[in-house]
Amino acid sequence: MEQEQKLGIKVFYYYLYKKILIGLVLLIVSMIILSLKDAMILKLAFLFSISVAGKIIGSLITGLFILTFLALAGGIFLSWLNYISCTFILSDLSIVIKKGILSKKIITIPYRQIQDISIEQSFSDRLMNVCKLAILTAGNDSNDKEGEAEGVFNIIDINIAKNLQNTILQKNNLQK
Repeated sequence: MEQEQKLGIKVFYYYLYKKILIGLVLLIVSMIILSLKDAMILKLAFLFSISVAGKIIGSLITGLFILTFLALAGGIFLSWLNYISCTFILSDLSIVIKKGILSKKIITIPYRQIQDISIEQSFSDRLMNVCKLAILTAGNDSNDKEGEAEGVFNIIDINIAKNLQNTILQKNNLQK
């Protein structure tokens, strides 16, 4: 069955976590400044009139909330783009990996060339139930290192990675 598959919703959550941290920090700073608004206006009243100080602090808070919204919306959008930019297809004879949004890169790896599939997990990857999966193939010419990874998923749901590993290794054994 040749159906395009995604890397798992946990990948989206992983990218979301990585991309919206700045927005969350800005949101916390905005809330702190908002809670200290009156005290800040009184401090600025020594340099400006109360109405000017109020306008300055009001503009600062508005600007911070706009930056926060842009950072959060941009983080969500970039996370979604990263999530949809990588898919794979398991055909009868090979795995096809498609990467990219504007410039597409398609990697086709025949099962018979696959030597091993490695799964790596850092501590933070374990917390999010994701991993890195590398498909190791034989080198194509004498200058290539044997066992060089041709197909790499930098982030993939651990359950999808294990299923992919088992499926490919089963198909690989059938073709040898």
